[in-house]
This record gives sequence, C-alpha cells and structure tokens, in this order.
Amino acid sequence: MGRQKRTYTGDFKLKVASEALAGEKTIQVIAAENDVSVSLVSTWKKILQQEGPRFFNEKSKMQKELEQHVAELEKEKLLLEEFGKSQLENVLLKKKLKIQD
Repeated sequence: MGRQKRTYTGDFKLKVASEALAGEKTIQVIAAENDVSVSLVSTWKKILQQEGPRFFNEKSKMQKELEQHVAELEKEKLLLEEFGKSQLENVLLKKKLKIQD
C-alpha cells in the first residue's frame, strides 16, 4: 500500500517556515523535529520569503470556507433525502388507499 498524503494547517506551515527563515537550526533539523520532508520545509520557507505570512493565513481561510461549504451541502443532501422519503411514502399511501392523482 502507498503512503497516505498528509495535509498541514496554514498555522503549522507558517511555524515551520518561520523557524527555517530564522536560521537558528538547519532545515534538516527542523524537518526531523516536525516530521516533514526537507523539501517541504524549503518550499514553505521560500513561499514565506516571497509571499509573507498572509499566504498561509489565506489558505487557512480558504480551507475553512471549503469545510463550511461541504457542511452546507451535506445538510442539503439530508433535506433532499427526507423529501424523497416523504414523496415515496405519499406514493405508497396513495396506492394502498387506491387514490388517483
């Protein structure tokens, strides 16, 4: 089986990238301490240098918006399922009572 892809929060990325940018530890040490690859730390450091902390914060906001949208869709799905059940019950009841539309 292949490795499952891990996801990281914007706050975590910002913390790791900030440590790398500070230069008090090597990227290899930071990667090992945070259980991420050296290339990820380097990438996050480069993004922080180019884009600043807003890049990671905006991604966090985007992720929250997506999660909220998914929750709304799940509620909508439940409502549609309930509507479908009530429609089916109406049809069955009409057949049982032999009511014509």
